[in-house]
Amino acid sequence: MTLRTILTLLIFANVVTPAVAVDTSTNPNPAEMSRLPIYCQDKLSYFVGSKPSPEAPLWPSRIGENWLAFHHYCYALNFVNRYWKARTANERSYYLQAALDNFNYMVRAEKPDFSLRAELYANRGEVLRLMGKAGEAVKDYQHALSINPRLLKPYLQLADLHVANKTPARALETVTEGLRYLPDSKALQRRYLELGGKKPFPDPIVVKVAEPPLQKPVEAEPSPEAAIDKAATPEISPDNVPVPTAEPKQSVGSPKNPYCRFCPPE
Repeated sequence: MTLRTILTLLIFANVVTPAVAVDTSTNPNPAEMSRLPIYCQDKLSYFVGSKPSPEAPLWPSRIGENWLAFHHYCYALNFVNRYWKARTANERSYYLQAALDNFNYMVRAEKPDFSLRAELYANRGEVLRLMGKAGEAVKDYQHALSINPRLLKPYLQLADLHVANKTPARALETVTEGLRYLPDSKALQRRYLELGGKKPFPDPIVVKVAEPPLQKPVEAEPSPEAAIDKAATPEISPDNVPVPTAEPKQSVGSPKNPYCRFCPPE
């Protein structure tokens, strides 16, 4: 084999790579299940035939009415996890679109009592950011924080978008606002200093619970019968305590014989 042939084979080997099949299945495999939150593991246990956790009966009331369609939220999370493990652009594109489709389904089915509404928009915003749709991502991040201002990731993701858009002042404003709600976050503190913020850190927002005003106890109104009895019965005080009077003695007998009860008068 000539040197030219060997070089040709090496070049061909570097150019031609084996095709990687995109995993289009919706249900996660056991390894993927272990990386999902416990509520997703319990929701998808019915679909994959795994054993649910002892908490499984509690999720419908915790998640809300959207529990019925909650598997779409879990599918979306799993597609995002697949994106981070993908090796080709074709895989990454497919997984992001599949995640977005399932998040969109949840947004359309969203109910007022859905307890993960903020997380839904934060996660969809991340998918939109990865797809290069920065404007739509910003809207989702802001909507997520309007629902729950104590959600950490949207502050950091918004700050990164502002930095990428060459508006570091807005990034600092975003992180400053985040620190007011999450004063102990090391990630926000570090980002605050990186963006030019100075110590001390912003004052935290303290939610004060208003105390109910003191009220005098309300006396029950007396019944008509009690009112009549009270009017008929005078109040007794030390000044008007009645003093018992001695009954008059009856005269018995006669002056000469006081002990003779039945003696005729003299």
